[in-house]
Amino acid sequence: MTYPYHLDFNPYPSSPTPTEKDAKILGGKRHKEAKAAILECIKELNRKVEGKTAENGDFRVISVVQDVGSGKTHLALHIKSLKGRHNVECSYVDLSTISPKSVTGIYDAMLKGFDNEFFVQLRTKFLNYLRENAEQGDNSARKALDYTFVNKLTGMTIKEKTEDIISGKQSVSLENLTAFLVHKFNYHESILIKNIISNSFDEVKNLETLIGMLSSISKLTHRFLGKVLVFEIDELDGNKDSVEFIKGVINAHLPASVLLLISTPSGYLEIQNTNPSVFDRLEKANYKIDLAGSNSKDELAEIVTEYIKHADKNNKFNPEEQQELGEKIQVLYDEFTEFRNVRSVINILYQAMEKAMQSDSKKIDEAVIDEAIRQSYPGLRVRGSIMNIPISDFLTIRRNTGNNEKEIKNAVKSLTVFAQEMGAIQKLEKQNLLLDAVYQDNFGSKVGLAVIADELGIPDLEQISDISKSAVVDKLVILTNRKIQTPYNATVVNMDKSKVVDLIYFNNKYNSKKITEEDNERIDLLAKTLSII
Repeated sequence: MTYPYHLDFNPYPSSPTPTEKDAKILGGKRHKEAKAAILECIKELNRKVEGKTAENGDFRVISVVQDVGSGKTHLALHIKSLKGRHNVECSYVDLSTISPKSVTGIYDAMLKGFDNEFFVQLRTKFLNYLRENAEQGDNSARKALDYTFVNKLTGMTIKEKTEDIISGKQSVSLENLTAFLVHKFNYHESILIKNIISNSFDEVKNLETLIGMLSSISKLTHRFLGKVLVFEIDELDGNKDSVEFIKGVINAHLPASVLLLISTPSGYLEIQNTNPSVFDRLEKANYKIDLAGSNSKDELAEIVTEYIKHADKNNKFNPEEQQELGEKIQVLYDEFTEFRNVRSVINILYQAMEKAMQSDSKKIDEAVIDEAIRQSYPGLRVRGSIMNIPISDFLTIRRNTGNNEKEIKNAVKSLTVFAQEMGAIQKLEKQNLLLDAVYQDNFGSKVGLAVIADELGIPDLEQISDISKSAVVDKLVILTNRKIQTPYNATVVNMDKSKVVDLIYFNNKYNSKKITEEDNERIDLLAKTLSII
């Protein structure tokens, strides 16, 4: 069995929070603009530090702010996934996972925020640097490599000795390594190198040491790998320890580094209240990225289609299917606040993809979306729906009909016929073309019904007023989905989207003879709401 659109796998991530694998795909205009800004910052910094020692440092600050579920974390992890193409290394840290937010915890998280091969590369580069020094006659380097007279007698070269250390067959002399480092590196750099060589990192207990170690990572990365560093700090808020850490990093101007800070508007406000000086520094960031609009319906539609296009290796996801899926997402966005962020929409589409595959559906249609919503959001209902309309029918009607005046008129006519069948009114012959129905209510009054919807334009309201003033009817009811001036002696009932959809849904069931007994009470309420009975 295959997934919809001829896909071999579900293109949507199942994790409630982004992973690095998921984040390789980035859709949406706002996210792509933000990505371009971040990459431009990295590119500019690379140009600035190229060919020089990163001592005094060139340092950049980028802030990314927007609500939960707007794709901030996804963006950060996407940037991290691009490191190989942009001469950069990244450490991603989610502050919300660190408790307590002590210096020790933050440093440990930042080390773990790098990919595993990062420190392997640094270790290899440094050991080869040690080898080069030893080969050039530096005796302290030879001792650090534990290259002895016996090694020389057996024919082992310094290069072979180094390769054995790199592969783990042999080890350096940490005592002699210390003697080598003291003449070429500062205190914190020496500690870091020994930590990297031994693959065992010392515990950091104060902010000064933490800053020293981060500065050393930046310098050594630039010196031995020729790359700049991006420290991505997610879920930044007003926590005192977090803010003090950020203040220390910004004040230190870490060499050849970018500090990318991710926060929500409320978290940003907390920082302002907790530490105005840090807030001022963030306000002066080199790049201030606000992802406002990243949760718009057009953006969400583009993001969800991007996942399928990325997985569609045979180019079978055609423009018509892309537009159709985008329209479904836009209806979900318009009608359900639950689906107004990237995270929730991706989650429901993952579920819909699975449902579609199980039912062998060739596309994500309204039925599989309905089933996915019922499973993931069992309490979700169409707000304002009197008819208790299923979400699948709601999506179909909203996407395909909109405010078609002819369809609304037909539905109103069917409702008056049904009201007569139920004995609530007595239909009369219609004598005025502007009226859609004429009937006698249970009080004996002659009622005229006129529908004014906006697709075919508004009839002449003066003529409508004339009907209300004349003796043609005793009462005039106008059903409309737009603002109009109320004619004399008329009742205007404004129909919102939910009432229009309820009308169409009723009409579909009525014409297909699928009205059930339990529908009667809802239909009666719908007719009363529209002042028909």
